[in-house]
Amino acid sequence: MYEMDPRVLDFIRHHVTTFIRWDLLRFFHENPYTQDTARNLAMYVGRDPDAIAQEAKEMDEEGIFKSETRGEHTVYVLTEDQEIRRLIADLIDGARERTFRMKLVYHILRAGGQS
Repeated sequence: MYEMDPRVLDFIRHHVTTFIRWDLLRFFHENPYTQDTARNLAMYVGRDPDAIAQEAKEMDEEGIFKSETRGEHTVYVLTEDQEIRRLIADLIDGARERTFRMKLVYHILRAGGQS
């Protein structure tokens, strides 16, 4: 059975608490230089813009994203913090394995983040 790296597990427990966050992390991992609004991010990941806006704001406060105001819009970008980027890469890589995915889903559901 796949054992999760304790650092990745801690990251999941504290920061991957909804499926929306999981979608955002996957998107930014695959598109690391994206700089865009919550509305556009919602289109890319197929989610409600208001839900994306709330999660992106919280992820900005947690240091996973950085935000910048451009005119009337807030634009989000993945943090430049290399440790966080490594954790995200390890998370995405681990999720290729079925047992890891099951554990990830378990922790998201346990956090109450079914969205």
